[in-house]
Amino acid sequence: MTPGPRRPAVRLLRWALALYPASYGTTPLAEVADHAERHLARAGRLGGLREVADVAAHGARLRLGLVSHRPLGRAFATAAPLAAVLAGTYAAAHLWWAFRMVTDPDFETFSDEGAQRVGPFLAAAVALLPAVLMLGAVLARRWSSARALALVAVVAPPLIHVLARPELLGGAADTWVVGLSERRYALIVLNALILLLAPPDRAHPRSVAPWAVAVPIMAADITITLTGGIVDWINLSGFDIVAPVATGAAVACTARTIGRTASATAVLAAPPLLTPALTSVVLLPPLPFVQRLTVLYALGCLVALVAVRLTARRSRPADLTHT
Repeated sequence: MTPGPRRPAVRLLRWALALYPASYGTTPLAEVADHAERHLARAGRLGGLREVADVAAHGARLRLGLVSHRPLGRAFATAAPLAAVLAGTYAAAHLWWAFRMVTDPDFETFSDEGAQRVGPFLAAAVALLPAVLMLGAVLARRWSSARALALVAVVAPPLIHVLARPELLGGAADTWVVGLSERRYALIVLNALILLLAPPDRAHPRSVAPWAVAVPIMAADITITLTGGIVDWINLSGFDIVAPVATGAAVACTARTIGRTASATAVLAAPPLLTPALTSVVLLPPLPFVQRLTVLYALGCLVALVAVRLTARRSRPADLTHT
């Protein structure tokens, strides 16, 4: 008989195995169950729960088609590093502006009392720092750490919004933490979610694409910061123009076929297009926003395509058959 402490894990394992689709086959499913049961027999309570979670996640990915040998899984795998970079750079910029806002004595939104100024920044740090650290993990190619931080980045903002006191959230009805609206927070969360949904068994190729997205965005934000102010940054930041162009170029250079480029583009387009529907009564974002995003993204793809073609042409050996 299974020992008492193992019974909850065994029961959870049965539910996890039920997530596997019928097309997976009885023999492979039996092998997964046997491996998991042997691991549960040796692992402690925490290790057993982690094993059950891994089995459940694998089954759910198979059922949804988010595995490395399926087109949807490959699309998420291509888009995941870039989506994580977008979420991290956006969070880093907002965290910097949150610090400037709460430390500026002339900023009248917050009370002059120290606790009322420190509290909003701490709330912003707890909510935004996981996404910033996820950015660093992706650039350092620490994918396991990046996924763990992506989970925290997805869970932390709603928890902060529910648990924190209203005075820590900036005061406005549509604002969660220090000037960061629900729509902007949802954009960070949805991009981090792409990394969580991407298949973890797909090897991430060594590519400079994440750096090619992060560096221009941060450079644009720093330039606007030095030449303007917070109002200028909110109205025109690296995410307004630079991010779509850099992302489009990175996807065009990373994906090898038109189909994969289109599918990865659809995955990356989901967060900005879904955010308004999730945070307001407006079901679709304004048409000019969609048009601008599409044009800038296409411009990045076109620039990358031209650069790739020119590089390939120059790398071809000279044709010596004609004199």
